[in-house]
Amino acid sequence: MVAPAAKKTVSVLESNPATTTKFEAFLGAITVSSFIVIWLSSAASPLILFLSLREGYYKITAFIILITIIAYIPWKRGPISRCVQRFIDSNHPQYYNGVSIVFEGGEVPPSEHRQTFFAVHPHGAFCIGWALLFTCPTMHRVRFCFAPSLFASPFFRLFSRAVGKPGSAARPSMNAYLKNGEDCALPPGGFEEATLTSTSQDRVFIKKRYGFVRLCLKYGVAIRPVYVFGEGRLFSNVQGFWGNRLALNRFGIPTIIVWGRWFFPLLPKKGVKIYIVVGKPIVLPKIENPTKEEVAVWHNKYIAELKRIYDEYKEDAYGADEGKVAKVEVW
Repeated sequence: MVAPAAKKTVSVLESNPATTTKFEAFLGAITVSSFIVIWLSSAASPLILFLSLREGYYKITAFIILITIIAYIPWKRGPISRCVQRFIDSNHPQYYNGVSIVFEGGEVPPSEHRQTFFAVHPHGAFCIGWALLFTCPTMHRVRFCFAPSLFASPFFRLFSRAVGKPGSAARPSMNAYLKNGEDCALPPGGFEEATLTSTSQDRVFIKKRYGFVRLCLKYGVAIRPVYVFGEGRLFSNVQGFWGNRLALNRFGIPTIIVWGRWFFPLLPKKGVKIYIVVGKPIVLPKIENPTKEEVAVWHNKYIAELKRIYDEYKEDAYGADEGKVAKVEVW
């Protein structure tokens, strides 16, 4: 069942573009571009290490090894990490044409006591809404689960450990987090949802994503659907050839061809409003070994709730005229 709402929404972030200075917007651009560059350089780190060894650039080799050691050894976040997180959390939203994060039902972590799984849509090109939630103080107890290959990269692992509470989306890791009673967040649409990104049509890839529902049933964890309005409008993406591109995604191969600003394609487009809605908890029963039928029942309830959130808040996000005709495609 879906938990009844104590009140419609609780807002935990509201940035006003009318009061944002050019310097604050510049800091926001630096913040978001740094996040994306670290993301991409992390994917290339094995190649960088190999080339530095082959070409004799041993200072670069030593630097990568040092970063790897720091990224993997146990340590707790201290004053420097908290300062970095505050800088990102305060400046990142200033880049956009307003950012809002609202929670339905009056349940805002960490005040809520129910173990919760936050399922975030859409993935977008670079998970910008996800990044805003990741550094939001309200979500500091939630473990954000990244693709195993990304979390294994030393650059991204160090960065994510410094600014939040990251984890791996590998099945054994997810099982361990939920078994230990942790709240988790995951973009279940994955590479496929990124591939479907469009500036003119909202899409989610969820029809074949049963795994997170099965895990939540196994441990009796509530699910909160999260929809990030505006995510798809931040980057243009080549459209079409869906069959071939989605087939490659199944092998862990990204198939997005995206660009943002003309002078720096890795920077998101300007003038986009980000409106993030965290839905009411869907309270699942605890079924240690759920059947396919039981998983399908709760998966369908999840999709229905995600669509309800989209339809109920699309006018708040896009304005009355555009919101009336906006629709989300469910793949």
